[in-house]
Amino acid sequence: MQPRGLLLSLLALAACTSSPAPTGSEPPSAPTAPVSGDAANGRSRYAALCAGCHGPTGRGSLAKALVPWTQGFGLLASRIETTMPPDDPTACDATCGADIAAWLLSLPPEEAPVVCDALVPAPRQLRLLTRREYANSLADLLSATPAKACQRDEDCALASESCVAQRCAQDACGTVTFLWRAGGRRPASVHVAGSFNGWAATVAAGGWAMRRGASDVFVLKRAVPPGLHAYKFVVDGQWQTDEANPNRAPDGYGGQNSVLTVQCGAGGSAGGAQDFTRGLPLESRPAGYAFDNGAEAGLATSAHVEAWLAHGATLAAKVQPPCRPTGPDRRPCAAQFVRQFGRRAYRRPLDEAEVARFVGLVASADDFDAGVRAVVTSMLASPHFLYRFELGTAQPDGTFRLGPFEVASALSYALWRSMPDDALLDAAEAGRLATPDDVAREARRLLAHPRARETVRAFSSQWLGLERLATLEKSQVSFPAFTLALREAMQRETPAFVEHVVFDGTGRFDELLTARTSFVEGPLASLYGLSAAPAGVRDLGEARAAGLLSHAGLLAAYAHSDQTSPVKRGVFVREQLLCQHFPPPPANAGGVPRVDAAATTRERFRQHAADPSCRGCHQYIDEVGFGFEGFDALGAARAVEAGRPIDTSGELRDVERFGAGTSLRFTTLPELASALASSRRAKACFAATVFRYTRGRVEAEAERCTVEALADRFVASGGDVKEAFVQALTDERFLSRSAEVMR
Repeated sequence: MQPRGLLLSLLALAACTSSPAPTGSEPPSAPTAPVSGDAANGRSRYAALCAGCHGPTGRGSLAKALVPWTQGFGLLASRIETTMPPDDPTACDATCGADIAAWLLSLPPEEAPVVCDALVPAPRQLRLLTRREYANSLADLLSATPAKACQRDEDCALASESCVAQRCAQDACGTVTFLWRAGGRRPASVHVAGSFNGWAATVAAGGWAMRRGASDVFVLKRAVPPGLHAYKFVVDGQWQTDEANPNRAPDGYGGQNSVLTVQCGAGGSAGGAQDFTRGLPLESRPAGYAFDNGAEAGLATSAHVEAWLAHGATLAAKVQPPCRPTGPDRRPCAAQFVRQFGRRAYRRPLDEAEVARFVGLVASADDFDAGVRAVVTSMLASPHFLYRFELGTAQPDGTFRLGPFEVASALSYALWRSMPDDALLDAAEAGRLATPDDVAREARRLLAHPRARETVRAFSSQWLGLERLATLEKSQVSFPAFTLALREAMQRETPAFVEHVVFDGTGRFDELLTARTSFVEGPLASLYGLSAAPAGVRDLGEARAAGLLSHAGLLAAYAHSDQTSPVKRGVFVREQLLCQHFPPPPANAGGVPRVDAAATTRERFRQHAADPSCRGCHQYIDEVGFGFEGFDALGAARAVEAGRPIDTSGELRDVERFGAGTSLRFTTLPELASALASSRRAKACFAATVFRYTRGRVEAEAERCTVEALADRFVASGGDVKEAFVQALTDERFLSRSAEVMR
């Protein structure tokens, strides 16, 4: 059985029962276990069957502690035999139960030793670049090549470049190029109107005027904020869609708006034809994995190949070599170009055989420029560019050690989502990435760079599940204030807040859950009951002194289209912030209680507490979710529901582990947030989340001790978020790899 399936099955037994298991009587069936067992064998059986929920030493994790056990060998052995594992109790027979019981009872009752005497390194793996990593890498390659000479914008790749100081320069991230082809017409006025400028009907009202360029084309280059935007061209007062943009949405009047998504990333382009993510399929995400960089999900498809070839040809036409042949022999200049470009593209120096092969490609081409294009196209279609290599070199102890250039790529793609810069490649080549201290030094350098801010924004959006805001629907009858502009402001708020806390605030995890300030812009100010002031950091008031938990985007994302959801919000806290996962609900669980104007949400959800098949799990969920009831399904504050004051009190049970028997009552959302901020479990969960992000997968059961060690370091650092990334990337179990290869 797979570790995750086992974990969920064990958790189902631990959490989803209507009452605790009896502690003073024998199980229904007569015990058949032997009176003694083999503790050594029991240790390995326990690790395979039980540690996922009860912890590596039986002292509890997601489920209750088994150490110390005071009710005797026979009862423990027979319980294990007859009930474990929950999905197949026959898998552990009498001998198995006795052996596990013998091992558990052999542990010291006060301080059970941590069973981490052989910490398991990560497996060796190849990781396909994600869409964003790929696009950022291409943009970085392009920016590293000499620029083409120009006199005007039209001399460059107009959709993505501008002529600056007589050289073609990549447009700044966020700059969008709008193009309207006149088709022989000579209009007096052409401008852009959209959600970004209030749908201005005229230039005087704020429309963005377009200028007539060459080849019968009207052009506008304009900085557009990241997000989803709708727009049209206005030609002599007539509204027209952008025929060159296939992305459209109904305009509400029987026509279509053009839709533009601006994703301003580290080194990436935004909008326009030079979007190197176009044509690439969205990344699939394995169950329980929040991020788009899943190592196991990176499978190349025919759609990938077509997009790679198209993008490679586009970039090949733009690359300018650092030299030109001065005579009939192209080889010296070709070798200089191949070594320079290849070092960047492959993230390592090319060996002599590779150099010779690519130089031969230039020499055999019709001309030097054609040879350069052939080299670039070939390199960009190579696995050495498209994949991140984390294979390592064999060591005497049977493990594999990541090489310096593999470490450089691991650092750069984790912290910048792009290829290493020259300084990092130089450090690798000079042997300055050989020790954990070396790696930590470079990791902190990368984190100090502005590019790390965009990575943290993307990380936070995926960690918190806020990408769903892009497709979120709300009932226009119940929430007419939910507009495209409000959706976009919600999408930007929480990632900007996390970035601010990590880089400009305390940098501590607890501030993420206790701050009463956030980034407010546009319609968010009205939703929060604030004055319409320039966008920026605003004080949200004491009722929202719960950090990201009180953000409108998060509250709206974890609610239904027409009502709040204590279940969605409670599960968010348990899964995203505490890493406590629940099995799927039973088939007869039923749906969301119908909206009743005469009943509060708390009253409608009483069925979960009354139904024994629901109570076991929902005792951990609903009482947490009720703490959010002071905010409606759009995230706006509310004090009354169904004509009665809203009760925002709740109970946080077993926050550190299920079955611990602990309870913390709270009356407001800030009180709940403060309890989570001070919880070791929440910090450990964040450390585990960073571990998963840097590895590209959920940890295996054998890596539980590694994750616990990282959690200890994170807690010891005071919850320093940047240090969580540094520790995960400098851990010996990451730098050293096992002989196992992830497939």
